[in-house]
Amino acid sequence: MHILLLSRAPFGRRVIAMAMTVWLAAGCDRQPPTPSGDSTTTADSSRAAARELVPVAGSGWDDGLGPFLVLPIVDDGLMAGSLLRPEATELTVGDTVGVGVATADGRIDLFSRSGPVGWARLSVEPAARVDAGCTAWPVARLTVDAGVAVAPWTAAFAAGRVESIPLDSIEGFMPRDSTRLATQLTRLASALPDDTSRTFRGLPFVVLRAWRSRGLDTAFVVATLARRVNQEDAPKEERLVLVVDAIGDDPKRWTVAWHERASGSEDELVVAEPLLAFHAIGARDPRLLFGRDDGVAFSAAVLSRETGGWRVLWESAVVGCN
Repeated sequence: MHILLLSRAPFGRRVIAMAMTVWLAAGCDRQPPTPSGDSTTTADSSRAAARELVPVAGSGWDDGLGPFLVLPIVDDGLMAGSLLRPEATELTVGDTVGVGVATADGRIDLFSRSGPVGWARLSVEPAARVDAGCTAWPVARLTVDAGVAVAPWTAAFAAGRVESIPLDSIEGFMPRDSTRLATQLTRLASALPDDTSRTFRGLPFVVLRAWRSRGLDTAFVVATLARRVNQEDAPKEERLVLVVDAIGDDPKRWTVAWHERASGSEDELVVAEPLLAFHAIGARDPRLLFGRDDGVAFSAAVLSRETGGWRVLWESAVVGCN
């Protein structure tokens, strides 16, 4: 299954565009955060901002998550990935200085959205050679014991640092339950107060993908919705990513805790895709790892649910081409 990861567009703190189609299992203009932690962008504004390379100020990474993150965006993603250093900037994404110390014994835990899928050892290589004006992260090669098959994975962390929170896809629900969830999500999406686009206002939302957390006292739902204007020459689309705190079984108590809009031509959209729900070992605050891709560059971000709602905890540097 192919999905789109997303570049570092707003995520509440900055507007940046990016891209790379990734095989998975199954610079920057800063903008002040809105009080709700929600974010809105367009493909055109995102792409314009991506042309500037500005070092990321203040990582925000939680040290409890370990010294690196690996995403399966190299060589079809099964036995290789990209190693993201949390403190790297757009100017230093390819550096490997100190990586050997950071990776220690090289053991990593592999996860999919539904939970842990195994472990492997990594060795780090310099980033692949890229064209002028482009950047890439160092390559993480994976090895496993003889006879061990590697299942598709969406993210990997240093061993013993992270515990996943299973996400159940709406596609696996009973028809009645999936319909009910989709109806609730479209209702919440239609009620958001920042629907200012005359192009899409009044058009119905369609749920493209949705996942609900399992095993938490207070569940949450992550979903991607869309509405389209089917112009023959230039079809337009708006994507809406929601994080919904689903309190109990009464949908009337559900609230949109974070959301982000992206609109433009269908082939230029920057949209967030959830890769993993998790928390650091010994911590209770749920986290959501997102990828971003607009066909030109790629980045990742982590959201954290804390008292008062969800907020952007960390954003990676951008890789790709200007």
